[in-house]
Amino acid sequence: MANLNIPKDIAGDEANKYLAAACERFEVKCPPPLTTARLIQLVGHFLEETCTNPTFIIDHPEIMSPLAKWHRSKPGLTERFELFINKHEVQSVEPSLFFLS
Repeated sequence: MANLNIPKDIAGDEANKYLAAACERFEVKCPPPLTTARLIQLVGHFLEETCTNPTFIIDHPEIMSPLAKWHRSKPGLTERFELFINKHEVQSVEPSLFFLS
């Protein structure tokens, strides 16, 4: 595995620089602009390949899903989740902050 140690403040400059350097080190191409939300896809590059059995990836960072409902008990995260089966995303659920009437 990649053995990444991403800074806790995922929205800060330090995290952005760390993720940009990790993309270079692992030769993961990230199209410009190199925002943290795009760079964090690096994690998916390693994680999603391990999801052969049905797997839920939960609690995405707010920076990746700004319109998703924030997590009730974990600051900085959302209640978004994805279901992967055999290395493929088959479902993405993103509870929204907006309600339709």
